Amino acid sequence: MERKNFLRTLAFAATAGPMVLEACSKSSDATPTTTTDATTTTTTTGTTTTTGSCIVTPTEVEGPYPYPGGESTNPLLRSDVTGGQTGVPLTLSFVVVNTNSSCNVLTGARVDIWHCNKDGYYSGYGNQTGGTSGLATSYTGETWLRGYQTTDSAGVAKFITIFPGWYQGRATHIHMEVFVGGVLKKTAQVAFDKTTADTVHTSSLYKAHGINTTLNASDGIFGNSATDLANETLVLTGNITDGYTGTYTIGIAL
Repeated sequence: MERKNFLRTLAFAATAGPMVLEACSKSSDATPTTTTDATTTTTTTGTTTTTGSCIVTPTEVEGPYPYPGGESTNPLLRSDVTGGQTGVPLTLSFVVVNTNSSCNVLTGARVDIWHCNKDGYYSGYGNQTGGTSGLATSYTGETWLRGYQTTDSAGVAKFITIFPGWYQGRATHIHMEVFVGGVLKKTAQVAFDKTTADTVHTSSLYKAHGINTTLNASDGIFGNSATDLANETLVLTGNITDGYTGTYTIGIAL
């Protein structure tokens, strides 16, 4: 928790773009272990843990652009988080499961997401230099491309958004946090495969910024575990015209 608070403090004090603040290693609370009992085998490689047929979602740093003031003040309970931003439509379903309970879904869990717009900027913050212009840009007071949902009876939190753009120093990504019973249980990020990202980033709405040259494997967050990266990469279906859809299972060990 101290690490998370430290990163949040840096976010509000920083004068550089997100590439400086997010270039951190994975959370140190993921310790490789292998345990076996009479009913369950758990194996950890890097920071990815498999319990039965479930995978504990890799823990990543929060990053510097969560809801300004902290999640406890976030009023953005909404499924459609686009907030007027233009881009290729993206519909995501996050399924939250308990890896210590036969992969049973968790109802009423809160899933927060946030990501940058097509030009590489986040809402709610000023002095951002990592996007298209390379100049300090401010979107304080804005709330687009962020929000939260609580999981339904099937454990699903569904969001309507746009495909993220990118900013210098980071692979294309979406941030997420999951709360169970009001307690933060998982901080994570998800990535996109290069073929899909390149297709989107060369389409008409994104082409001014072009292709992201920071690959997932060389990203400071995703690049330090190939096993984790495989489990953090979204599988999408769709196209530029109709948009993309995807489902991602968030495994939490409770």
